[in-house]
Amino acid sequence: MINQKELFCENIRQCEKSMYTLAYGIVKNEHDAADVIQESILKAYCNYNGLRDSKKFKQWILQIVHNTAIDFIHKRFDAVDIEIQEPVQTVNAIDKESKLVIWDAIQKVKLPYRTVLILFYYEEYSISQIANIMSISVVNVKQQLSRGRKMLAKNLDKEDFLQ
Repeated sequence: MINQKELFCENIRQCEKSMYTLAYGIVKNEHDAADVIQESILKAYCNYNGLRDSKKFKQWILQIVHNTAIDFIHKRFDAVDIEIQEPVQTVNAIDKESKLVIWDAIQKVKLPYRTVLILFYYEEYSISQIANIMSISVVNVKQQLSRGRKMLAKNLDKEDFLQ
């Protein structure tokens, strides 16, 4: 029989990639993303008994990662942002080079639009799930997704995809 601690660890292992994708997408730095994830796991572990529906663990942990990453950015707002980006390889059905181009373009989109794009396209969450994760209304998510797509389109050059 699995105890609570083992179940928590297993759930975290299953969500690692999604947690990293979201954290990195927000803080835009590998080391900061690791810090955000570590802090999020600690917060989640301390509040694990409060999770009522274990089927919603991934959505719950991503909400914690999102909030922790946003708090992290607010705390570091005055710091100089030196970006050394390593794109996350998650979008399927396109070649590696296109994935890199798209990821770089997404990184140029400002928050919160970048977060919505990552959750929608990379994590394949529904609009209502994104609203829950980000603690905003469904209308807000739709608006941010629309604006994020427009910003993304401006960042993408058609020449990047022509063979």
